[in-house]
Parts: sequence; structure tokens; C-alpha cells
Amino acid sequence: MSDIPGFHNPEIWETLPNARLSPTARDVLDILTARQEAGGLVRIRQQDIAKRLDISQAAVSRAIGQLKDKGILDGRHRQGTVLIHPLMAGYESLAHMVNHLQDPATFVWPLNFPTGDMRPPRGRDARTGTGFDPDPDGGEDAPLPGTRPSLRLAG
Repeated sequence: MSDIPGFHNPEIWETLPNARLSPTARDVLDILTARQEAGGLVRIRQQDIAKRLDISQAAVSRAIGQLKDKGILDGRHRQGTVLIHPLMAGYESLAHMVNHLQDPATFVWPLNFPTGDMRPPRGRDARTGTGFDPDPDGGEDAPLPGTRPSLRLAG
């Protein structure tokens, strides 16, 4: 099992500048993306994110609030876990993504930022040239699921 799900929907990620995230929210999203299981579930505590970024837990909480307000994270998960929007999550393959999105049990909530025309990224990104690595230790091994989801062929 790879540490990071290998397939992401590139089209939706190209529209991420439209969300106008704060630099802290973007850093938090980078960490969450690096630590996610296939399908977007992330098991991490805010205090661990705060320690990794060397910022306060309140700043992490505000960033996660912004990500929830934009629809990038689902706000209905229990403490210690977050769910990345299914269109922005990582998957094992294109077929896995298509099957997950077509599954009636998958809740796809609205994104609260324009996803049509792409807005250019900020002229100055505070992370440029800093060598920021959202997951320097390669992530934690995700717990193995009890049963692997059955994949249906799309189309």
C-alpha cells in the first residue's frame, strides 16, 4: 500500500486558487492531503498539525474552519478526523475515483468557491523558496481497512 493515494482529479485542483485560501489554510490542506487515506479520510489531531507547522492550535482551528467554509473539508466528522471533499481527495486509480463518486453512499457536498474559470495564483506565495515539505517523514502508515472496497468498472 502506498503512503499517498496516487490519483487526484487534476481539474479541480487547478481551480484551488479561486478559493482564496490563507497561507495557513493552504499549509494545513497540504498536510491533510499528504496524510489522507484513499477517498479523503484523514486521521490527525489539530495539535499535531500545529506542532508540524510551529503555529498555535487556534491558528490551525481557524484554517480548518476556512477549509470547511469553502467546502474543501466536511464539517461533520468526529474529533481527530476530517474528510477531504470527494472531488479533491486522492484515490488508488481513476476507476476507484469514478466508482466512489458514483456510489450512492458517497456524500458529495457543494464547494463554496468558483470552479469554472481559473483565477491566477497569488503573486507572492510565502512558501516560495522556503523548501516547505508538508510531510517530511513520509506520513504515518494508514491503518489497513478490514475489507478492501470492491471496485466496479466505470462506463
